[in-house]
Amino acid sequence: MSARRHLAVGGAATLLGLAVCEAAARAAFPAPPDPTRQPQIVYRVDPEVRYVLAPNQKGWVDDGFVTTNSRGFRGAEVDVPKPSGRLRIVALGDSVVFGWGVNDADTFCQQLEQQFRARRPDLDVDVVNLAVPGYATRQEVALLRRHLAALQPDVVLLGFYENDLPDTMDDKDVSGTRINVARPSDGQELHMSPGPSSWIERQARRSRAVYIGSHALKGLLHHGEGKPGSSMELDLLEGRRSDALETAWQRVSAQLEALKTSAADGGFAAGIVVLPPREQVFGLYPDSEYQKRIGRVAGQLGLFVIDPLPFLKARPSSKGTLFIPYDRNHPSAAGHRVIAQAIMEYFNQHQDIVSPQTRLAQRERMQ
Repeated sequence: MSARRHLAVGGAATLLGLAVCEAAARAAFPAPPDPTRQPQIVYRVDPEVRYVLAPNQKGWVDDGFVTTNSRGFRGAEVDVPKPSGRLRIVALGDSVVFGWGVNDADTFCQQLEQQFRARRPDLDVDVVNLAVPGYATRQEVALLRRHLAALQPDVVLLGFYENDLPDTMDDKDVSGTRINVARPSDGQELHMSPGPSSWIERQARRSRAVYIGSHALKGLLHHGEGKPGSSMELDLLEGRRSDALETAWQRVSAQLEALKTSAADGGFAAGIVVLPPREQVFGLYPDSEYQKRIGRVAGQLGLFVIDPLPFLKARPSSKGTLFIPYDRNHPSAAGHRVIAQAIMEYFNQHQDIVSPQTRLAQRERMQ
């Protein structure tokens, strides 16, 4: 057989092998989220909280279709002033609470509202989603204070995710998230980086096999998210102590104390929803300090704590569907549903928090 024939046979075999690998990858693995869908959601520079969601939008965040109302909150318009007798729950948080990559109706805020209406038809309830991707606790509490008088919440849920600790150490300008701008000015429009940006990454997304391989390689080379602050997250999950971690906890504690002060002034109940990363749902880090430390901090301040982790871990046959594919941070619609169920169950066991009598007593204390 001639050398040219050898090359032709070898090339054909290689192409066939690649095609088989690609077909197998497409059969076994889901497609990666598409971060380039248009139009993209737009943000605006804000001097107090770095940036806010622009109002009156319809657009995409990965594969999630997002609507913002006239106040710049995710979801439908909010009744202001709050109708008499309504139970209003306000959720604070970052991209996890916001519902990165899922549609409006699939966020745990909207699913919680639907569960309340189905299970407690005696209550008039709405759940307002104040979360903004990339926010740290300080920004979340500051945004609540800004809208407190208009919203008049009865219950405030602050969704805390592990990367809020390193984020609270880097809360200076808009460069702390995927928003890229050199010299931001007040009110300036901001766009998330569309990613993938490199030629290699764009090509990788065209091939499922290449994408799976590159994603696995990143997982081997990097711990956590492979970003600044990931070492602090690992210290938290693995129970190690560090000066940076303790400083971050002190800052978070001060910010949660500000939330408690707002709760006393505004007459609402305040609690923390401790949101776990994918690794904990899959059984890693069983002795983590994450949930325990949040519980201690919240307990000292008199804030209640809701832990969805046991509910998420109780789905052994469907754990792989609880998060967006290839994403360790953001729950899928199914994951958001379980988080909403965990919150609903907590309120069922602590009905005093949402009872009309409790809300009346809160209003009377304010007068």
